[in-house]
Amino acid sequence: MNEKLPSQPSRSRQRAFSVITGFIGLILALVALEICGRIFLPGARDLEALVMRAPGNDSRAYLLKPGARVGFRGLNDRFEEPIDWVVNAQGIRSDRPIAPKSGKFRIATFGDSEAFGWSMPLKKTFQRRMEQIDQNIEVINYGTPGYNAENVADNMEEVLDGIDADFAIYLAHKNDRNPPLTYSPILSKSYLLVGARFAYFRLKRQFFRKPEAERYSPESFKYFASQVDRMIAIARSRKVPLLISYLSRRIPMAFPQLREFDVRSLKDGEMDVGEPGFRVGVLDLEHGWKKYPRVDFHMGAEGHRETAEKFCALISGGRKDRCTPPHWRGPSNQ
Repeated sequence: MNEKLPSQPSRSRQRAFSVITGFIGLILALVALEICGRIFLPGARDLEALVMRAPGNDSRAYLLKPGARVGFRGLNDRFEEPIDWVVNAQGIRSDRPIAPKSGKFRIATFGDSEAFGWSMPLKKTFQRRMEQIDQNIEVINYGTPGYNAENVADNMEEVLDGIDADFAIYLAHKNDRNPPLTYSPILSKSYLLVGARFAYFRLKRQFFRKPEAERYSPESFKYFASQVDRMIAIARSRKVPLLISYLSRRIPMAFPQLREFDVRSLKDGEMDVGEPGFRVGVLDLEHGWKKYPRVDFHMGAEGHRETAEKFCALISGGRKDRCTPPHWRGPSNQ
């Protein structure tokens, strides 16, 4: 008498089992990578602690988190000592509150991580170095890591009315022509995703030419120029002189696109008198950007020092001990 053999699992059940075990394996692998990210990418946590999602009616995707205190340890380089990323209660990189008005000559600086001072302690940023050159000035740092030209224009429009600025500086870099970054308060908490995003940008820059071609396309320059147009219009309507400085000489390729002001007529290091109460100028900082060593892919101490000196020399008309215009009559110039 033949015995009945045990029934074999159906193929569909086998496939389902394989899918489930594969999914569990993938989850475990991602968890392991997330743990590794938390061990080997401490800078990702620093970034998450620095910013917050902008309110729903705000045109910027994210803002600096008021009151943030971050000891930044580097993202690509590992610092021996953490860098102090201090944000005051007004959401500005500063260790002091900013009053509505100031008896000093007030300069507002705008830009991305270079203006923020990514790799520098607060006291070594070009803003604080400018204040060290001339105690009659106050320099406010509105730089925000990751901002592009559109975000900077939005930022300038949002804050320039309430700070009684005498002068504004936009420090532009080549990635300011990129599309605006998005921000997810949930996904930003993943060290794995933040690290992967920065690794992607790094690999794309080193091994792929297409992104670079897109960055230097006529469309990207037109986009950049339209946002600089906005900045000039914002500064002009408030009669605040605006200095456009840049760390890449390819940025002036966008200047022929500018409609609101003929920046092409300006030579490097010049301020045009323009309309009463309003001027615009350009300043090339690429030499210092390339000459001095960078820290975590950003300007190091010597770059910030030279930047401060060049800003002060242009604003003061060439004086090495001043950052105020020759016509300004402040407390010590009366």
